[in-house]
Amino acid sequence: MFNKKIKWFQLSQRQRMSPFPNYYSMEAVCKEMKKVIGYAYQQNIMIFEGNNFYSYSDKKDHEHVGRAILKKVINDQAIFLKLAKKQKEFYRRFYKFLREHNKPSQLRKNSSKQLAGFHQEFERRYKEIYSHYFPILSIENYFFQYLRDYINSLEKDNKQAAHDIDILITERKAMINRQERVAALKTCVIIKENQKWFNVFKCKDFEKLRIKVNQDKKLYNMIKKHEKDFFWITRDYDDPVLSFDDFIKRFQEHLKKDPELELNKIEKEDLKLAQDIRGIYRKLKIDKKHQRLFQTLREGIYYKELRKWIVSKSLYYYDPILSEIGRRGGLSMRQARFLKTSDVKDMLLKNKDMSLEVNQRIKLSVWHTVKGKASVFTGRTAQEYYNYLVEVDPKAKVLQCEAVSAGVARGPVKIVINPDAFHKVKKGDIIATLQATPVFSHVLELASGLICDGGPGITSHPATLAREAGIPGVIKARMATKIFKDGEMVEVDGNTGMVKRLS
Repeated sequence: MFNKKIKWFQLSQRQRMSPFPNYYSMEAVCKEMKKVIGYAYQQNIMIFEGNNFYSYSDKKDHEHVGRAILKKVINDQAIFLKLAKKQKEFYRRFYKFLREHNKPSQLRKNSSKQLAGFHQEFERRYKEIYSHYFPILSIENYFFQYLRDYINSLEKDNKQAAHDIDILITERKAMINRQERVAALKTCVIIKENQKWFNVFKCKDFEKLRIKVNQDKKLYNMIKKHEKDFFWITRDYDDPVLSFDDFIKRFQEHLKKDPELELNKIEKEDLKLAQDIRGIYRKLKIDKKHQRLFQTLREGIYYKELRKWIVSKSLYYYDPILSEIGRRGGLSMRQARFLKTSDVKDMLLKNKDMSLEVNQRIKLSVWHTVKGKASVFTGRTAQEYYNYLVEVDPKAKVLQCEAVSAGVARGPVKIVINPDAFHKVKKGDIIATLQATPVFSHVLELASGLICDGGPGITSHPATLAREAGIPGVIKARMATKIFKDGEMVEVDGNTGMVKRLS
């Protein structure tokens, strides 16, 4: 039961989330993770309010686990490379399982008992992946603090220290949108060298352009391969994937410029980053041990991105199974995502009607995991949790956040919760959101700063995206999207983590 004596802190906050598969994650870090790394959390809380999600941890418990695991990482600096190797093997088996059972035509023939079995097997495999992933998330703040303190001991200029550490923790191969862009540009170079293909993309009528692409088998197959490699990059739990048409449009935009020139720019940026890292090592005389630890953190950032593509793809391939489970219980996909595994069994094998319960869960529900088992609360009990944990001061003029991308920016703030609000953002605006996911990458090119209410740490998506865009960024603002209004002038300081209301 909820203990108000515990010092709870917000671990994350984001939009477009549901309990499936996230409550599996929380059960895994309270149980299965101990077999992986030797430590596990005692409890955690997730709150779902319509389209919004809040996650809380016991501060004392989180710090104990995080610092204990950090000691292990410092002593085994190649740990994330080892875990990544395991994850790839887990996914190969997971992918095989999903592809064997997710064909819609076959699913209709499966018994309800088989479907319930598939769901239980998904839970087991998902927990296997997540329990091996969470060590990086558990230590990222403590690891970053450890390395930041080290840099601050060598560089007395705080702004320069913040700039240096931004460079030292940048991992370009973890930026999946960058990977997609590079792959697209390479294909566009090939397209531009073929005059016939290049002329196809000059067509301003998209319907005609699509028809011409579909009629050219070789051109079609090239773009289809790119779609297969990167369709998932916008998925992020409940989000949709990219379509073939989306990639045609992306290619069309790339071909308006010189793709070869753009590739050269990216290559130069990567070379400069490597040179800058070596330069900071020399300037500050960073010893070999700490050079390797910065590399370890960069490997951890890559490891987080690896987990993202595993999760995004597995959820996409599981959709047909979850859809069939929902259909048999008279539920939509959205409703099915609010079922526990035990609910699936009761619904499919005992004909239990879950519609009323899941609708209450969608409205407001608390998923409180203690020692590896989640209990779900709705109604008055859920409201008590919400009122205590999700508190907002509408008059706040200063927010102390966590700095994740250096620099200072001033400008009008724009509240952007979902992609359908991207049109509001103009050049120089500061974006305030619950959680910036990879789908935000294009709109961040216009922004001068980023404020996130959520974001678990320095290796989270908003942190990576802000550094990739080269703009000041902060996370853990908690209430920026609730207290700021579109057009208000604000200042975001990515060096100190401070956000100020200026108007």
